[in-house]
Amino acid sequence: MPWGVGVNPNTNRVYVASYGSDSLTVIDGATNKAVAGVPVGDGPLSAAVNPETNRIYVVNYWSETVSVVDGATNREVATILVGDEPREAAVDADANRVYVTNYASNNVTVIDGATNTVAATVPAGDGPWAVAVNPVTHRAYVTNYDGNDLTVIDTTTDTAVATVAVPGGIPSGVAVNPETNRVYVGHLLTFNVMVFDGATNELLARMMVGVQPRGMAADPSGNRVYVANSGSDSVSVIDGATSAVVAEVPVGKTPVAVAVNAGTGRVYVVNQDGSSLSVIDAATNTEIATIRASQ
Repeated sequence: MPWGVGVNPNTNRVYVASYGSDSLTVIDGATNKAVAGVPVGDGPLSAAVNPETNRIYVVNYWSETVSVVDGATNREVATILVGDEPREAAVDADANRVYVTNYASNNVTVIDGATNTVAATVPAGDGPWAVAVNPVTHRAYVTNYDGNDLTVIDTTTDTAVATVAVPGGIPSGVAVNPETNRVYVGHLLTFNVMVFDGATNELLARMMVGVQPRGMAADPSGNRVYVANSGSDSVSVIDGATSAVVAEVPVGKTPVAVAVNAGTGRVYVVNQDGSSLSVIDAATNTEIATIRASQ
């Protein structure tokens, strides 16, 4: 089944990690057609893209590796061993670094994108799950699923510099808007998204979204945040200026991951149990296409 999604806005390619088929599906964003399938490791859960180097990083849960895929050739060019039960990855394109959460080893693996080697291992909280990077402030944010908190990593030194309490439920997805320096954290149990100030780590706002929010993505160009609600088969659209939910978009069954192409105004949502990818028009907040994804 499909699990994770990443986008390269420079090439208008969309990448879907398919857990059941151990593959990465490459989709042409202009035609919404699959153009390639790339074999990767065992149990791929997420795909993160560095648009500057045209590399895709696929987190393989069972093999505890990250597959590095060349976007120009659609071939795996390296395999990197990470920690126990890796979940998600985020890319700092400016620094050419990749941050991978390792759920069972309670840490984050930092990959040097230039050499495809492990540059550091950073302790996190209990059960690190999702990760997002702010390249402007040089901070990475890690949700600790079992610890009900957020680990803040200084990406210039690859050290944990703060632990932020996340009250009210299990923290799941996380997204960062680097232009406003706002950090958005979803909660599986309370159906909330909390907004933190990236400068002070202060809780600024809390809003209700759909049932069981999972994956999240920010669009700095429109100051919007998109939240996949796996229990209500919808995507909540948050206005970053007002911290209000401005739309609820129906999608496929069990949406779990989101990626945004700000250049085309398209939002891509992985529907895990629907084995599909929903395409949302960000201008109208409507689903305009459904793409069949690999099992």
